[in-house]
Amino acid sequence: MGHEGYYYLGSFTRVHGVKGNLILKPDVDDPARYRKTTRIFVDKDGTLTEYASETVSIGPGQLIIHLKGIEDRDVAAEFMRAEVYLPLSELPPSKGKHIYFHEAIGMMVIDEQAGELGKIETIYDLPEQPVASVLYQGKEVLFPFIMAFIKEIDREKGIIYTILPEGLIDVYLA
Repeated sequence: MGHEGYYYLGSFTRVHGVKGNLILKPDVDDPARYRKTTRIFVDKDGTLTEYASETVSIGPGQLIIHLKGIEDRDVAAEFMRAEVYLPLSELPPSKGKHIYFHEAIGMMVIDEQAGELGKIETIYDLPEQPVASVLYQGKEVLFPFIMAFIKEIDREKGIIYTILPEGLIDVYLA
């Protein structure tokens, strides 16, 4: 099973306790919404393997997960640094100015001042802020992909309208 149709939830960082609980460092906006997760998909050597999660509890900036069949610390340790995924179908629908990165890829960006910039090629999820990349006049242009610069999202037409800071595009064209 490949990664197509799945999104990255986070990765296991350590074992918790003696009964094989695992600490997951989530890479999502609202970790609490995953409290009722009953299954996860773990990347093992590039292939996703499904596991039933018996319990999920919330800690500060982490999820504590007990996987069915994992009853001791040594077995759980084999999951260290493994990436965890969930099906895209389990994401709640995005609305308003909120959009998932995978939805934004391929959408046209039209800026209030610069006009049509091009389609989003990729989004870099940097620690400071996400940054979107478009190909504009044959050059890669990067801009912060944050709510402050997103004016509107038209999902039906596949367009993201932006209000980028004056001069930002010019930096890439010089």
